Amino acid sequence: MRRPRVVEYENSVTDVPSFLRRIFDLPLTGELRCFRGQASASWGIKPTVMRDLRANAEQNIIADLTQEAPVEFQSDTSMFNKLVRAQHYGLPTRLLDVTINPLIALFYACSSKEHLSENGVVYVLDFRNDRVKRADSDTVSVICNLARLEDKERNRLRAWLQDEKKSTASPAARLATFNKTNEIRRLINFVRSEKPYFSERVNPVDLKKYFFVHPQKSNRRVLAQSGAFVVAGLLEYANPAEAKSFELSRIEIRSDYKEKVIRQLDDIGINPKVLFPEIEYASRYIKEKWEDKGRRGDGEKGDPFADLL
Repeated sequence: MRRPRVVEYENSVTDVPSFLRRIFDLPLTGELRCFRGQASASWGIKPTVMRDLRANAEQNIIADLTQEAPVEFQSDTSMFNKLVRAQHYGLPTRLLDVTINPLIALFYACSSKEHLSENGVVYVLDFRNDRVKRADSDTVSVICNLARLEDKERNRLRAWLQDEKKSTASPAARLATFNKTNEIRRLINFVRSEKPYFSERVNPVDLKKYFFVHPQKSNRRVLAQSGAFVVAGLLEYANPAEAKSFELSRIEIRSDYKEKVIRQLDDIGINPKVLFPEIEYASRYIKEKWEDKGRRGDGEKGDPFADLL
């Protein structure tokens, strides 16, 4: 059974240069490397839509936002782009944020004041080339439109995939049966609404894989953060260390080095003003920079960027 390579931050990694040395020392085991930083090493890798939400939340979240702000989404012709925009506005989605810049992942691992006393972590994911997709991929469209199904429909598909392992029918017969299910017929209709040419066929294997997705370069924050996404169909990120799509490594950042790391990142231009290019976030950064910390009242001790991390 595979386990993630664990790179200890404990003795030699105390700053940005030693973190980068650790990154360069990791052998590349795939064709594409990306990174994800998390403020607490105790958290698992999981998209926001899979965390503590009510039943059918995923289906309704995107529908509610597009109804409330239709103009904001009028240029988004695919569900993937709608999910990217929704995530930009802070809504939970099935997209897992990653970056191709390790320093940006390090910023996310260290910058949350709410979790400053906890060890942070940077995950390193080396993806196989056949698991790397672009935003207009048919496979990405299928996976992202799963968001429009109800929970019970996705659960029925998971059950079908489990039962399919015991089937004695031929692969062709199993594929035909799968594509005749009501859930897949509905899913195909959603995909064809954005891709009229889409063939009436979904490969069930694609719903059991992780994919790295290159987004379109049209979102300022994605550009600023060298951002990309990981998508997974019916997987629930239960054991990402066992995934065949990528090799997973883990670099833990001890809490007592976090503030030093953030100061060094700021010195080289990795800070909220750059990573969040909207003016309101630049304003927060400037305010925080010039605050007299000794005069702050008890009611002002919140993290000004907590909603972004």
